[in-house]
Amino acid sequence: MLITTRRRLFMGIGAAALGATATLAVQPAAVADEARPSARTFQECRGLTVDKHAPVISTASVFVKASPKTVWRLHTNIDNWSSWIPEITPAQKKTPGPLRPGSVFEWSPQGMHVTSTVKKVRTERCTAWAAPVNGIAGVHLFTFKPVKGGVIATTQESWSGAPAEADIPGNQASLDTGLRDWVNRLKETAETQHACH
Repeated sequence: MLITTRRRLFMGIGAAALGATATLAVQPAAVADEARPSARTFQECRGLTVDKHAPVISTASVFVKASPKTVWRLHTNIDNWSSWIPEITPAQKKTPGPLRPGSVFEWSPQGMHVTSTVKKVRTERCTAWAAPVNGIAGVHLFTFKPVKGGVIATTQESWSGAPAEADIPGNQASLDTGLRDWVNRLKETAETQHACH
């Protein structure tokens, strides 16, 4: 179930772990430690990471029992995000072709209009995008690590700027909740699709 504070998550763009770290419990136990980033771990996508000095930084990670191809397809099919994350409808890629550096997409979390620009991509391994939204500079990373039986999907996001600093505990809680929800939905959808095949 989503809460209204997710509005803050989806107006943002990116991620990493600093201070409070939100991490999902994962299965099987053999990959649990690997899917639980430490409080000072910063994910990277082709050398790009989040703003390590941002006042709000969060991480969520989960084990997905599905193929890397299935997880990647769901993650990068932005035009279809609304089928599993309806709160961001509409979401639409504006740049034709596969997701790549310079690709632009628009989405409408909680009725707001956001334009994000992809900065880095490594097929089936990671994406990073950024966008300024209502005075918040956000950086959002997703990383995908193939492991036995599936993929560890991690999302990290950082928020900086006056609105982020105005309520750090509230923004942190909202971002933590939103990122946990995002990866949990990715897990549920990917595992359902994987089981159908």
